[in-house]
Amino acid sequence: MPWDRPTLKQLFERISGDFSGRLLDGGAPLPRSVIAVLSKVWAGACHHMHGMLAWLFQQVFVDTAESVYLERWSRIWGIFRKSASLAAGMVTFSGADGAVIPSGTILLHQATENRYATDSDGEIAAGTVNLAVTALEAGAAGNLPANAPLSLIAPIVGIVSSGAAGADGLTGGADEETDESLRDRFLARLRNPPRGGSKSDYEAWALEVPGVTRAWCYPLGLGIGTVSLAFVTDNAPEGPIPSPEMVARVQAHIDPLRPASVKEWLAFAPESLPIVIRLSVTPDTDAVRAAVRAELADLITREGLPDTVLYRSHIDEAISLAPGEVDHTLFEPAGNIEVPGGYLPVLHEVIFTDTDNETQL
Repeated sequence: MPWDRPTLKQLFERISGDFSGRLLDGGAPLPRSVIAVLSKVWAGACHHMHGMLAWLFQQVFVDTAESVYLERWSRIWGIFRKSASLAAGMVTFSGADGAVIPSGTILLHQATENRYATDSDGEIAAGTVNLAVTALEAGAAGNLPANAPLSLIAPIVGIVSSGAAGADGLTGGADEETDESLRDRFLARLRNPPRGGSKSDYEAWALEVPGVTRAWCYPLGLGIGTVSLAFVTDNAPEGPIPSPEMVARVQAHIDPLRPASVKEWLAFAPESLPIVIRLSVTPDTDAVRAAVRAELADLITREGLPDTVLYRSHIDEAISLAPGEVDHTLFEPAGNIEVPGGYLPVLHEVIFTDTDNETQL
């Protein structure tokens, strides 16, 4: 039978009734009497105690435990919160041939005030040099897009002070894991215990890498004795398709964990499968359009998995769930969307249309 926590009023009435029956022969205590005051003080203390018990009861179960106790439960099972990770990548500077940018040189992205340090010495040749750099502060804020401007904090003779991030940008930075993500991984560990290199083991290993949010393992993906694994980084500023830097991190993390019997294994980024939605909606307002797009993005994240089917009826349903939507007509896609293995559906554009024109959101 479930336990119902008594309210402060119920506790006061119980204690006051006890005093009444034991000391006053059933008579009600006077409002300003010592008994009435004691009843209120004691009820307050008991109410606090009941609150503490209710809180402790939540910490007993993983699905309701708060941050500190969730981490403690997870540590017992060998699962640890993913710490924030550092963004890294290549940058390009120009200058006079022979000029050197020393290892540890500090670079600044002025718009965000993020700082980066060069990983090794770099000498200008043919007017330019490509250098590996790493963010000095961990977190997703350290990620930068391709060609983002970077500048030297201190000038170096023969080096142009302004440079730029490489074609892949600076990637791999991720914020500390949230409670819900840690809870999901812990529950997955309970439901899918390790089996010496099973499909779920590879997926769990990938999810241990900061920034990785979903993963799919393909046993025999490269032939007999092989395993391949696709994963995504939904919270990355550059989008869910992982960068080469993230692929390398996942590969390096799982390499020492995989069974020795596996002849070959490969982590890879799934190919993007752009999804275009074309529809008319009533009422056709900016708020309704934004709500429809949010519902569609959520649907594709939940159901748009590699080697699956994205059902047209579910797209219709997602549009209908948008707050403020009264009616709509879905023109595209015309049917279900077949998603091949190794591909990830990504919402490319939502086009709102009527009989006269189309508007892309």
